[in-house]
Amino acid sequence: MKKLFILAASVLIFSVQPLLSAELTILTENLPPLNYVKDGILVGPSVEIVKEIQKRVGSHEEIKVFPWARAYKMALEDENVVLFGMTHTKVRDDIFKWVGPLATKRDILVAKKGSGIIINNLEDAKKVKRIGTLRDDTRERLLKSHGFTNLESVSDEQKNAKKLALGRIDLWTYKQPGLKTVCELAGVDYNELEEVFHLRVIDVSIAFSKKTSDSIVQKWRNAFNDMLADGTVQQIRDKWDVE
Repeated sequence: MKKLFILAASVLIFSVQPLLSAELTILTENLPPLNYVKDGILVGPSVEIVKEIQKRVGSHEEIKVFPWARAYKMALEDENVVLFGMTHTKVRDDIFKWVGPLATKRDILVAKKGSGIIINNLEDAKKVKRIGTLRDDTRERLLKSHGFTNLESVSDEQKNAKKLALGRIDLWTYKQPGLKTVCELAGVDYNELEEVFHLRVIDVSIAFSKKTSDSIVQKWRNAFNDMLADGTVQQIRDKWDVE
């Protein structure tokens, strides 16, 4: 009987071990100023928040930087995938598990100064020839949902900054905070661009694939909430001057 108990206990230990030590695939994208690569190093307020959460929950996985479309597909299809920072839209609410928000952003349309482009509503924006977007990004999806067909996708927002500065696109859909930082990284003069239309205000959060254990997500959520309570999150936001 004693041997049976030991065997049963051993089976139980091994059955819960994968849950307790499940290896996560932690992904982000190159999207200033929240998370981006500068001089070969991944930096930004979202990165610092996620790394502090990892420290508190005992997660040692490396954060990997992927193009958004690839990272998003992995988060949709694979198990134990963490992707930050993802815009938390109503459409996405039920297809991921969430921790956050990391920050609040304002999606906008940007033009080159002196272009003469005036946007009073979305119908005006549909009349320009080309709008630069990030492939499979939430802003691209937003414009497509409103019937836009004049979109040109790229894999990195720095390409859009350069294209707008060179006159290869008429508008660029990006966000604040972040416009100045991505322009600097792209070697584009931020002062040559201007916001011409406000799209929306929305939260950016940490998204977990649906196939991730609820217990793992809850550990991250508890750690994030503790960081909110002890002021760590606000300290990081203040350091990077983001809301």
